[in-house]
Amino acid sequence: MSEFYVGYLPSAPPGIRRRLRRAVSFAVLLAIAGAALFAVSQQHFANSFFEYGKPAEFAGTLRLQPFPALVVENPDAAAGNSQPAYLLVAPGKFGADTTLAGMDGNRVRLRGTLIHRAEGHMLEIEPGSVSHVQGTPVPPGQVHDLGLLTLNGEIVDTKCYLGVMNPGEGKVHHDCAARCLSGGIPPALVTRDLDGGARLFLLLGEDGRPLPKPDFLQQVGQPVSIQGQAVESQGLYYLRTSASAIHPLP
Repeated sequence: MSEFYVGYLPSAPPGIRRRLRRAVSFAVLLAIAGAALFAVSQQHFANSFFEYGKPAEFAGTLRLQPFPALVVENPDAAAGNSQPAYLLVAPGKFGADTTLAGMDGNRVRLRGTLIHRAEGHMLEIEPGSVSHVQGTPVPPGQVHDLGLLTLNGEIVDTKCYLGVMNPGEGKVHHDCAARCLSGGIPPALVTRDLDGGARLFLLLGEDGRPLPKPDFLQQVGQPVSIQGQAVESQGLYYLRTSASAIHPLP
């Protein structure tokens, strides 16, 4: 006679109990495997940092073109090492052009909050902290021509990408990136086409000035291919291009 379970009995028949234990064990193992697979498939957070609440003092020479940057004194410069440069932005979703207007080439001291990632470094300037200091400004760095390149990647706003947001890229960050770029945060293409490692190319027009916002805002947060003249100076990479040279990728 086949076994069957009667609800008011203290336990199920042995055969039913064995089948039920196997089914429950299989369901538990399946749930664990599914959770592990889901965790592995998720995008890992980038190793980026925003030292919020920990402003520090920095000294160096301001370069406002093509994007505001602070070239700090490097004690190894005499040995042929170039001075490192920090991109500069204002608090919130704004660039630092207005804050630093008229100070190009000046040697200054300022307070700022460090934003950093392997691909670059940035300072969020503390309002009212910029002051002139005596000393010889750091001369402009050498420009190294990298040639005409076609690079695949994603257009990002550098402030969020370098550490203020995590993730600071992709479709989930599209709206935030568009607002930051509209406010003057330097735009850049993040690509792995040079050596396999992520690298930021700040986007310029063919005239060497910042690429006009209408030329790239509709392409933010999606895969693109951009052709342009690439250069490097003081640790920052630039790509001179135009709207017609930016193409969406499938």
